[in-house]
Amino acid sequence: MKAALYMRVSTREQIENYSIPSQKEKLEAYCKSKGWDIHDTYIDGGYSGSNIDRPDLQRLLGDIKDVDVVIVYKLDRLSRSQKDTLELIEDNFLKNNVEFVSLTETLDTSSPFGRAMIGILSVFAQLERENIAERMRNGHIKRAEEGYRGMGGDYDPSGYARVDGELVIKPDEKEHIQAVFDLYEQYHSITKAQNELKLRGYPVWRFRRYRDILSNKLYIGLVSFAGEYYKGKHEAIISEDQFNRVQALLERHKGHNAHKAKRSLLSGLITCSCCGEAYVTYSTSQGYRYYICRARRFPSEYPKKCMNKNWNYKKIEEIIIKEIQFLTVSKENNKPKTKKVNFDVQIKKVTEKIERVLGLYTEGIIPKETLDKQIEILNTEKEAILKRKKENTSEKNELSDEQINDLVINLTDADFPAKQAAIQKLVKRIKIDGEDIDIMWNF
Repeated sequence: MKAALYMRVSTREQIENYSIPSQKEKLEAYCKSKGWDIHDTYIDGGYSGSNIDRPDLQRLLGDIKDVDVVIVYKLDRLSRSQKDTLELIEDNFLKNNVEFVSLTETLDTSSPFGRAMIGILSVFAQLERENIAERMRNGHIKRAEEGYRGMGGDYDPSGYARVDGELVIKPDEKEHIQAVFDLYEQYHSITKAQNELKLRGYPVWRFRRYRDILSNKLYIGLVSFAGEYYKGKHEAIISEDQFNRVQALLERHKGHNAHKAKRSLLSGLITCSCCGEAYVTYSTSQGYRYYICRARRFPSEYPKKCMNKNWNYKKIEEIIIKEIQFLTVSKENNKPKTKKVNFDVQIKKVTEKIERVLGLYTEGIIPKETLDKQIEILNTEKEAILKRKKENTSEKNELSDEQINDLVINLTDADFPAKQAAIQKLVKRIKIDGEDIDIMWNF
C-alpha cells in the first residue's frame, strides 16, 4: 500500500497540539505499524480548512492515481466543510479506489461503518465552522453599525489612510477625488477627466479605479457590509447631492461600450509590440469599431502615448481567420528543446522548509510574527512552483492534427461563440507592430 500523508495547520492551532511535526510523527508511526510505504508528504501550513483552495491539497489530488490510501491525523485537518469533506472522499478518493484514514477518529473507508461515521463527523466539523463564521458576521455587523470600515480587508481606499482601524483623510488624494467628480460632471467622460487631471499635474490612475470611485458611497460617508449601508465615522469627501448627480450621469452612459469585448473574436489575444500593453476594443460614436493599444486608448495613464496602429476589427479578424484556414499541420515543425525542470523536487524542498519553520515555532525558538511571515513567503513560493508545473503540463497537451482540422472547419459556418472558442484554442498570442501581424500558435 502506498500512503499519502496529508497535514494542515493554521498558525492559531499550533498551540492545540496540531503542529506539523506532531502530526507527521503519528502518521509515519501508523504507516510503519501497517507496513505501508509512504508515497509522499503533503503539508499546508497556515491555511484555513474552510475551503480546498490549498496548494498541497491540490497537489495531492493531482497525484491521487499514484496512491492507495490518504491518511490524516484528524478529519478536520482535511476540511471543516461537510460538503468539501464528502466531495474529497467520495468524488476524489473512493472514485479512484483510494482509501481514507483519519487517525484520531479511527475511521477507515474500507468499511461501511467507517464511511457512515465520516459523514456524521463532517457534519460537526461544518457546524463548528459555521458557528465561528456567524460570530464573525455578527461582530462585523456591529462594527458597521458603529460606523467602522474594516470588513472588506486591510487595504486603504483611495483618499483615506487607515489609522487605528479608522479612516483618516489624505489631503492630496481628497483634492484629487473631488476634482474627478467635478470633471466628470463637466465632461461626462472618465477619459476626458483623466486628460484634464494630467494637465493639472495629478498622478493619473487607471480608468477602472476612477469608475469604482465615482460609484462608491464611501465618499459620502457611508460604510457597507453584506449589501447594507451604515453611517461611517470617517469624513465624507463628496456631498450627497453631487454623488447623486454623478450616479445619474453614469447610469445614462451605462452600456454605450459595454459587452463589446465579448463580441470580439480576438479579445485578450492581441498585444502591442511597441509598448507591451494589451489591445482593447473601442467603438466610436459613429459606430466604427477598432482594436487599439491600451496605451493609445488611455494615454493619460501612461508616461507616453503609444502610436502603434489601430486596426479595424473586421479587417484584422478576417486576416486571422484566413491565416487559420490556410494552416497546414507539419510533422517537421521542430520546436526547440527546453531543459526539463523537476517541479516535484522544488515543491519537496519548500515543504521541508515549512516543516523546519513550524518546528522552530513549536519549540519556542521563533515568535509567532516570524512564523506568520515565513509561512506566507514559503506558501507564495510553493504556489508559484505549482503554477509553473501546471502551465508546463498544459503546454504538453498539444492539439492533434485532427483537433486542429476540426477547429479550422468550425470557423466556416459556425456562430460567434463557436468561432471565438476555436480561435482561442488555436491562437496563443497575436503581436502587432504597425502593419505587421505576428501570430503565435497553441501547437
